[in-house]
Amino acid sequence: MNHILVSQDLRALIQDRAISALRPVRPAQIQPSSLDLRLGARAWPLLSSFLPGTRGVERKLGRLALDELRLDSEKPTLFQQDTVYLVEVEEVLELPPDVWGRANPKSSSGRLDIFVRLLTEHGHAFDLVPAGYRGRLYVEVTPQSFHTMVRRGDTLGQLRLARGRPRLGADELADVQAGSPVIRWSDGRPGPVADDDTPGVQMSVDLHDGDGKGIVGYQARLHRPPIDLARRDYDRERYWSAIPADPSGEGVVLEPEQFYIFATRERLWIPPGLCAELVPFDATKGELRTHYAGFIDSGFGYGTGAPGESGARLVLEIRTRDVPFLLEHGQPLFRVELLRNRADPDVLYGRDLSSNYQMQGLKLAKQFV
Repeated sequence: MNHILVSQDLRALIQDRAISALRPVRPAQIQPSSLDLRLGARAWPLLSSFLPGTRGVERKLGRLALDELRLDSEKPTLFQQDTVYLVEVEEVLELPPDVWGRANPKSSSGRLDIFVRLLTEHGHAFDLVPAGYRGRLYVEVTPQSFHTMVRRGDTLGQLRLARGRPRLGADELADVQAGSPVIRWSDGRPGPVADDDTPGVQMSVDLHDGDGKGIVGYQARLHRPPIDLARRDYDRERYWSAIPADPSGEGVVLEPEQFYIFATRERLWIPPGLCAELVPFDATKGELRTHYAGFIDSGFGYGTGAPGESGARLVLEIRTRDVPFLLEHGQPLFRVELLRNRADPDVLYGRDLSSNYQMQGLKLAKQFV
């Protein structure tokens, strides 16, 4: 009973009203090992972020909310850069006693530098849903690089549900990497397993032009017009400065409080029986955040060829803190841990579900051409 619930389990929970909503859950929200969460009708700009605790969301809103906004499905609402918003989630949970959850931003949210965190009604931690939780969900949304236009029904975060402890231990992870590796270096070798407090496979940054186009990253430009999440035609050059490859090996100096997009040197190949999570940022590696969207659904990078012949790189969403930081090619930045699914999902990322990021290299959010 240590596993992640998969697509067919999520449909069963919806059928049993353990996951419900005034507006029915859309089939497209159901991912192989996670559920996309929709923005609901109400939003509040806040004086500050908060955790509800025993006083609950409503009482904290009475103190911290600056206004109440109504989100519409058609007409977008402006969320201003560097302002914290709380938004009610369309979905409501009545989980079985042994089912708990963890949330994270979706890939597009992370690549737009939108900081997204989930709250429960009396939660004492972000992004955690306790076992057997019954009640509403809320997301804290903070656009950090661009003003953002949102609508009711937009999906900025996703939720995965689990029983027990689904993470593979060090020995299991070593067996996977020794057999059919799910994480390979650029030369085809299996990624090494690091075994200390959190068993995982190390991943690093590519600054030597892994896609062969002379560009290894992007830096967000300041003071740009708002991004409408529904659009898919924004000019990348208007919003991003390209970072050229670094064949000299001198590295790239990242400026404080700036946002960057890079990609990993390694590739992932996530088979149906597994999903994956990026291990939270380790402050001993430097004063920077390396990713926002930390969950990888089953089927990511999983093509028709053998594991060594397919796979996709992960995009790194890096925001520096306090001081300039030298980023060098091959520098280890985080780990990936593997999670056990209850069964093979009946849909797979990139095969049965359309995706903007399957078999990706260095790629911006889907709003940019």
